[in-house]
Amino acid sequence: MSFLDKFGPRLERFAKCPIEEDYRINILEGSVRSGKTWALHAKILQACRYRINGWRFITGQSKDTIFTNVLNDLFEIVGPKYYNYNHQTGLLRLLRSNWKVMGAKDEGSEKFLRGATIGIAICDELVLMPKGFFQMLLTRMSPEGARLFGTTNPDQPMHWLKTDYLDDEKLRKQKLLWSMHVTMDDNPNLTKEYVDSQKALYKGLFYRRYILGEWTMAEGAIYRDCWDDSLIFDDLPIPIENTIGWLDHWISVDCGVDHPQVYLEYRDDGTTIWVTREWYWDSRAQMRQKTDAQYADDLIEFMGPQGGCQVIVPPECLSFKAELVGRGIWVSEADNEVLPGIQTVSGLMNTKKLRVHRTCKNLLREIETYCWDEKAAARAVEQPLKKNDDAVDALRYGLYAKIPRWRFAA
Repeated sequence: MSFLDKFGPRLERFAKCPIEEDYRINILEGSVRSGKTWALHAKILQACRYRINGWRFITGQSKDTIFTNVLNDLFEIVGPKYYNYNHQTGLLRLLRSNWKVMGAKDEGSEKFLRGATIGIAICDELVLMPKGFFQMLLTRMSPEGARLFGTTNPDQPMHWLKTDYLDDEKLRKQKLLWSMHVTMDDNPNLTKEYVDSQKALYKGLFYRRYILGEWTMAEGAIYRDCWDDSLIFDDLPIPIENTIGWLDHWISVDCGVDHPQVYLEYRDDGTTIWVTREWYWDSRAQMRQKTDAQYADDLIEFMGPQGGCQVIVPPECLSFKAELVGRGIWVSEADNEVLPGIQTVSGLMNTKKLRVHRTCKNLLREIETYCWDEKAAARAVEQPLKKNDDAVDALRYGLYAKIPRWRFAA
């Protein structure tokens, strides 16, 4: 395993420790790009020849994320002759050992573990795993010498993984759980330029979690650390009527029934995303509610004579989506994951790759006042305050659906 030479001393000790000497539960937690998953590969390869009854499991949020985060690099390490993987069934043959790859996207996933006997469990991004699934997984690890190896970035400090496991000193004293906090400083393969670029990418909450590796609660204004007036513009580099030179053009929607309906227009020049216009209808202020057909008329007028662009609509707006589809408008469904969406928006702000036109007054106002919900935080729930958030929700939908992470991470 020559790839072991690429570890720093702390992770190397973990990677080379015989599985027989590991604890029942072993967790690497900390910052991004700290080498957690790379060290996990060493444990997977050890586990291939570890004599244990039961299944060898690799689990995470989904089969796709497991392949991206874990298997892709693992397959490069061992080479094509030494593995056979069926993405459909999740069955993996690796170095003459049999594995099962399984996603754990919600609490209902735990039913797929019932009846299974598990000897080795490899867990990618534990904080994204449902608590019930993790608990069921542990109950299925009945063979003597069963081991769980997991990695995770931090989350809020009241997350079940931290309160019920990482902070439980009794588990540590009984040698049932071992964990190690790692940061980018533990990864000797990162250049200074790369580390500096990652530090520039994150600010505020995401900096503390993903760079410092802290378990910290979201609080205050969401975009306070990444938004400033330099991101506001008055004139575009070319007239907005001229589509030549733009790589993409789309509109995002936040649907309003008892709150405002919002449309935002985006243009992408390949480097920067420009929010060029907004349309905002507050039915309460106007004292008049509109039908889906009327809102569709407004959208078509907002599109202008060119029209024809993609429209991003949140998944709950089924009737409005049907109205648009019936009119031949190109509609795509938004992904409503809140934290990843906020991370995309803040990443583009941090790297100065998002610009908002000064006439988008409602969006600019909401960016300044968009806050975390303190009452929800007291219940260990991390979510924005549902107040004056219609334009910023539309912004999150429009950017998270269209902009891959590499666009603002480079």
